Amino acid sequence: MTAQTQLQPARPRLLEHDGSADPAAITDARDKVLRDDPQVLSELARRYRPRTVNHWLAAAAAGLWAFDVFVVLAVPDTSSFVVKGQTPVAIVATLITAVLGVIWAASASPASALGARASHWLGTWAPWWVALALFFLNWELATAKAGALRPPYFPPPGQLLTEAWNDRVLLLQSIGNSIILLVIGFTVGAITGLATGLWMGWSKRAGYWLNPIVKYIGPVPTLAWIPIVFIAFKNSSAAAIFLVALTVWFPITVLTNAGIRSVPKSYFDVCQTLGASGRFLIFKVSLPAALPSIFTGLFMALPTAFVTLTIAETLGVNSGLGWYINWKKGWSAYPAMYAAIAVMVVLCGSLLSLLLSIRTHVLAWQKDLTRW
Repeated sequence: MTAQTQLQPARPRLLEHDGSADPAAITDARDKVLRDDPQVLSELARRYRPRTVNHWLAAAAAGLWAFDVFVVLAVPDTSSFVVKGQTPVAIVATLITAVLGVIWAASASPASALGARASHWLGTWAPWWVALALFFLNWELATAKAGALRPPYFPPPGQLLTEAWNDRVLLLQSIGNSIILLVIGFTVGAITGLATGLWMGWSKRAGYWLNPIVKYIGPVPTLAWIPIVFIAFKNSSAAAIFLVALTVWFPITVLTNAGIRSVPKSYFDVCQTLGASGRFLIFKVSLPAALPSIFTGLFMALPTAFVTLTIAETLGVNSGLGWYINWKKGWSAYPAMYAAIAVMVVLCGSLLSLLLSIRTHVLAWQKDLTRW
């Protein structure tokens, strides 16, 4: 044994298990290290302690939603407020109360897998359910019950649900058309941006010619392109897809290029020493290392794609949620307009959550290194 080996610190070796040592001795050594360093122990407990339900907070959430049902059904509406259909909000609030009650009951046995999941879910989202119950309660009291906020600009929540249900066929068609345009435009823009950014990051000549185009054309606002695009494209749907793709292309191109260029040169040197081909360096080294930047570009592109799609539908496309909102506004049908806006909020948030889930799965190796 050399002097250098003797001088190596003992703590890292205690935490490694090469299969030759006694597992019980390894466990005891780890416990000793944690006892000697309470700061490490507290940090591990803070990061990995599972969320558990606060039963008082969960009871408050279920009780507030039940109280919302009582207010909607028992408190009379003000005579100066014309309300159409308050029953839907009472039904929805009743269902939420029942679901919260069932999950709360399931969390009473945390030893089971279902109880642990219910406890974790309530521990995470119970404050939000309390806040939402208070929000809808104040909304109901300020509109239908007290009349402080009056129609047509401030309808009660029940009227929004009623209008959405009565106009469900056209609303569902608008949602479907918006999703189709968004998915096609986002996919085209993402693929084009990924290819452009990869080309710019990998080739100095491509970067030389494409950098000025990206810098000067990419940041131009969508509204500036609308007159040209709707003249160039005879089909308004194709024009909307092009606008969405152009909006998505810019951030993905910039961040893919930045991700490719930030890959350490040593990665390529090692792979080339082992005989790796250029194809291997691109698809097995550059792209995987640039994935965090690429996902950041996707997150930046999705909300701007929604904005662009809404503008395009408002000005030229005779379908979709943007068109539906503008059409209802023209007829002063504000409850239906607000319902469509709420649907758009839920749709955008759901797509962002889906993208975050994909990112978490793909970049599992990056857990705890970055926080979004």
